[in-house]
Amino acid sequence: MSDETWRRLPFSDAPMGRQLALGEALLEECAASGAPALRWYVPTEPALVLGNGQKPRIVDVAACHAAGARIYRRTSGGTAVLVNAELLSLDVILPAGHALWTSDIVTAYHWVGAWWQDALHALGAKKARAISTEEVRAIPPLAPDDPLRLACYGTLSPWEVVVGRRKLVGLCQVRRRPGALYQIGVYRRFDPKALGQLLDLNNTSRKTLATRLHNATLGLDQATGREVAHNEVMRAVEAALVSRHGARLEERDYTERELASADRIQRERFLPFE
Repeated sequence: MSDETWRRLPFSDAPMGRQLALGEALLEECAASGAPALRWYVPTEPALVLGNGQKPRIVDVAACHAAGARIYRRTSGGTAVLVNAELLSLDVILPAGHALWTSDIVTAYHWVGAWWQDALHALGAKKARAISTEEVRAIPPLAPDDPLRLACYGTLSPWEVVVGRRKLVGLCQVRRRPGALYQIGVYRRFDPKALGQLLDLNNTSRKTLATRLHNATLGLDQATGREVAHNEVMRAVEAALVSRHGARLEERDYTERELASADRIQRERFLPFE
């Protein structure tokens, strides 16, 4: 795949429902474009995004409204993520049959974790590493009532990027016949109390979740020992993609067909909960 062209789509600050719809639209239409694509985003309004299998009853709707956070459910797995100005997100769309494509869902993350590991080392997070499948499987399961189960950044999946055992880069994916959509996120700064304040938990569980998240997750500021701007992360990640995989990034816009698909998908799947 040396010198292969990847589409680099415009950065977006649209609300989270639009971001979810754009990623899904790119996946739906990726067979027509035939090329891998990537897009960065940081929504200007906060959102609480539930995993596909989570029930809305875990949410404190009044607290979300008070915080100005809208509530969505994504189509990928995992659990709740607080999307705010500190979370930098990247969608990567890989057409089926691409050189990096694999039908093994777990192995499919390996190249993403290795790529981000390279970028984070360049940013100064020298202890960042993509955690192996074997190491994740050796971690004892959480107790059924552990509130950490509610938080996507509280648990680890193979090939996510960690420092020690603390998650730095979260990964999830949506797979369809045309290809795969990788949804990747890293916090510039991580507040372990923020998520619990939006969930329907008692005070004891909120405090427990905050403590557990403090030990399970960290932001780029802690991993690098300095403040890292979103633009710096974007440059480092893209440089690592070029270096590791020979990608050639070309600025492109969405096609009319992709935007039409995003409009439809947003109406059908990604309107916020009231």
